[in-house]
Amino acid sequence: MKFFILILFVVSLFSMDDMKLIELAYSVGLKPVPTISRELTKNRVELGEKLFFDKNLSLDRDISCASCHSDDKGGADGKPTAIGHKKRENPSHLNTPTILNTAFSKKFFWDGRSDTLQDQAKGPLQATFEMSITPELAQKRIYENKEYEEMFINSFANSEVTFEKIVNAIATYEKTLVTRGRYDDFLLGYFGALTTQEKMGLELFISKSCVGCHNGIGLGGQEIRKFPLTYHSVWSMEKPTKIKQVREKYSNFLESLDTKDGSIDKVSHLYSQMGEKNVNLLREGFFSKIDESNLLEVMTSSACNLCHEKEDNSIREELVKDIAFPFENRGGFLGAKNQRSYFRVPLLRNVVRTAPYFHNGSVEKLEDVIKIMGQHQGRVSLDEEEIAKIVTFLKAVDGRSYK
Repeated sequence: MKFFILILFVVSLFSMDDMKLIELAYSVGLKPVPTISRELTKNRVELGEKLFFDKNLSLDRDISCASCHSDDKGGADGKPTAIGHKKRENPSHLNTPTILNTAFSKKFFWDGRSDTLQDQAKGPLQATFEMSITPELAQKRIYENKEYEEMFINSFANSEVTFEKIVNAIATYEKTLVTRGRYDDFLLGYFGALTTQEKMGLELFISKSCVGCHNGIGLGGQEIRKFPLTYHSVWSMEKPTKIKQVREKYSNFLESLDTKDGSIDKVSHLYSQMGEKNVNLLREGFFSKIDESNLLEVMTSSACNLCHEKEDNSIREELVKDIAFPFENRGGFLGAKNQRSYFRVPLLRNVVRTAPYFHNGSVEKLEDVIKIMGQHQGRVSLDEEEIAKIVTFLKAVDGRSYK
């Protein structure tokens, strides 16, 4: 009897901890995929699926929507940059986003310029470096295939083919490309659905601020956010309050030079004004590419101003293109047109299968992505063990599409 009571006590403790984690997940905006499919028109879904795989909707009849969106590759294509009409690369070296779980998105394209999946579907069809077809030619191609006539009647109550109907049907099909993982079962109360390591990964995902951007059912796709929040590594080395103090000391040092005799030893003055630890912090964080020999030259010059002058400075624009990201800046893409450095937050549900990563496919390993995001978005330094746990959690989120 005592043994039975002990088992109940252990199970209740285990369940309470899990319940707290589930409650925490819901409180920060995480949600499971619904277990019941959304109400969608069956006929329109079937039409959209046929159109999604139809290569006749590309100018040379050689690629379809499905050519760049494979379920095996997490709804993407596994390439650093999208390849389209006549093997052309995306001119901004943009990586193909996943099509899976876009039903839960509110923003589309890397710059977030579309608010609906139907509007997004128009882009790849018409872009000259993707499928390169015009609305008129798309309609003509569909009319040529008599199989479509009855499908359009069943889907739209008449056989008229319009570009709007084509993209509407494709978007309707895409909304059915939803995945569920063990993570969803856990959020619904099945405590054993996740291992201890996966639960620890979920807790880190929340506590290390990943969830600040990657939330909702799709773990992202809800908005556009500034990226990177910080370029200089100093932000992950100390607390913001400390960095603010260091920057103030640095500013005071620069101002004090104007009041000092030109014959003073500037290096000694720098260390006396700021202290050795603060000078080293500046060098390692803000000026990581300089050494002791030119430390003073950089610290007392206008080098900082080249990056931090007003927006319309042409020199600054070129520098920003070079140092905009904590990884290789392939393609020179800087985010939203009217909000530079703002990008659509990617969906993470199938991220373990969508390498390479970031908007230009510059990073191959998910572990490196997590480290970069922690440092430059969350301002935290994640160790290898923490990164491994987050990856383990994301693997539990992954799932295959179902309709």
